[in-house]
This record gives sequence, C-alpha cells and structure tokens, in this order.
Amino acid sequence: MVHYQQTNFMGRLHGGDMLKFLADSGMLASMRVAKGFTVLASLDQVLFKKGGRLGDIIEVEAKVLYVGKSSMEVEMSARRGEEIIVTATGTYVKVDQEFRPVEIDEKVIPETREEQVKVEEAMKRREARLEKLANRNSMRECSADPTNFLRYRISNSLFVGPGMTYDGRVASAGMLLKAMDDLGGTLALRFNGIENYSPDSDGVVTVAVSDIFFYSPIRLGDVVEMNAGLTYVGKTSADILINVNRLDPKSGGCSHVTTAFFTYVRIDPQGNKKEMPEYVPATEQERELWLNSLRRRQRPL
Repeated sequence: MVHYQQTNFMGRLHGGDMLKFLADSGMLASMRVAKGFTVLASLDQVLFKKGGRLGDIIEVEAKVLYVGKSSMEVEMSARRGEEIIVTATGTYVKVDQEFRPVEIDEKVIPETREEQVKVEEAMKRREARLEKLANRNSMRECSADPTNFLRYRISNSLFVGPGMTYDGRVASAGMLLKAMDDLGGTLALRFNGIENYSPDSDGVVTVAVSDIFFYSPIRLGDVVEMNAGLTYVGKTSADILINVNRLDPKSGGCSHVTTAFFTYVRIDPQGNKKEMPEYVPATEQERELWLNSLRRRQRPL
C-alpha cells in the first residue's frame, strides 16, 4: 500500500495524478509477483467515486488477482480513511529488454471464497478484453484522427524525455494517462466557457475512464501526438474521446498507442454537480460518436 498527498491548484486532487498513482501502484505490485519489469497493457474501467481535497491522505492499494502466462490481472483502489474513492482494474505484462512478453513463474492461488470470486470476475474481464483485441495487429497501425470532424476538439504533442520514462527507455504509463487527462480536462473546461481559475469559478472533475488498451510502447525520444474531441454531453457530464499516436523522429514511423473515453462532470466551487451547456450533434460523425457514447454508458459496469 502506498500513501500519497497531492492536490492541484483548485484545491482538489487532479484526476490525472490519481491515474498516475493507480498505474504506478499496479506496476509495483505486478513487478513483485513477476520478479521483473512489467508494463501496463490495459485499464478496463476506472471509476472516481469521490474526490480528494487539500490535505487529504490518499492510500492506493494494488493486488494481483490472477497470473497467466505472461500477464497479470490487477485490482487497484484508492481510499481516504475507510472510504474508497477510486476503483480500477487492469492488466500488466512482464517484458524483457526488447519489450517482448516473458513467461511468469509465480502463480497466485486464491485462499478465500472472496478472493475466488474476484478471480472469477477478473477472468470474465479477461475474456471480454481478448474478444475486443481479436484484431489487435491492425490496431498497432498509425491511427487516423477520429476527432478531426468534431466541432469541439483540441490537440497536443509531447516529446518523450527522460522525465517521462520509468528507466530512461520506455514512457511511464502513468505519465501518459496524466497527459491525456490534462488534455481532456482542458477541452471540457473550454466547452463550459471556463478559461481562467478563480476561487468562485466552476470546474470539471474526472469521473470515469473506459477501456484503455496500449498497443505500442512509447520510447525515449518519441513524439506523442494526442487529439481529443467532445463526443457526448449529458445533464452534468461530458465524454471526451482521446486518441494517441507515437512518432519515431529517426525513422519517421508512426504507430497507434491507445484510444479511450474520459468522462468529466461540471461542478461549482463547493463541489456540487452543475448542468453542462447544451450540445446537439450536428453531423453524421458527431451523431455516430454520440450513439457510441450512449451504448457505452448503458452497458453494465
């Protein structure tokens, strides 16, 4: 269990920081079991149940539930005292120096009925994930920008220096998740007409991240291109689609890293939910992404 104490400039724990805490804790837990280096392969569902505020002490815990040939199912959570404020599940893969999967010798045997139930749930998520990844080879190809035709969109490019890596070779998944959340949060703020911070201004908070699959590792010296677009607006929440590609400046190669949906809620200075501006999809592309968000929201968690 790892303890953290950090807040952003608005007096609330930044959603991107929490994603980094979760990703890093899951990696530490998986490395202990694997007895080697691991990388984050996927996050199934991250749910922010409560927010953290100035002065809170946040405890982040990660447990390896199941070990396959080279991958591990990991459950992560963050709590404030006895209150769980964030939950997440994901997969980590043990890799060698060339980032190729390596077989894991250690196995995890459930000792209680509660642990067995969690393993069974993890296996169901694993099967569902494998179905989604049936065509994963083509997913590694450089992705066209799916936000290109959206009215509300924003882009950013990052150079991967040593500070963005775990070991000077591969980019930190937590740092990438934080950068994605920063970009999505900026777009959500702009859609709500919030350009500058003041103590009496509204804000947005991250409440969920859905189905993140990492198809290609990002290495030192790469350029990361991120595009974010608004796809859905409910009464108090909005979905932001974020697409990430990596460019190799030396070879000129490009590969797809991930595509994910981040959900944000508008809040007032007291942290109460507040209505979003009206948004009506106006084009075929916007209507298609709107319906996609509706289907994703209606599925069981």
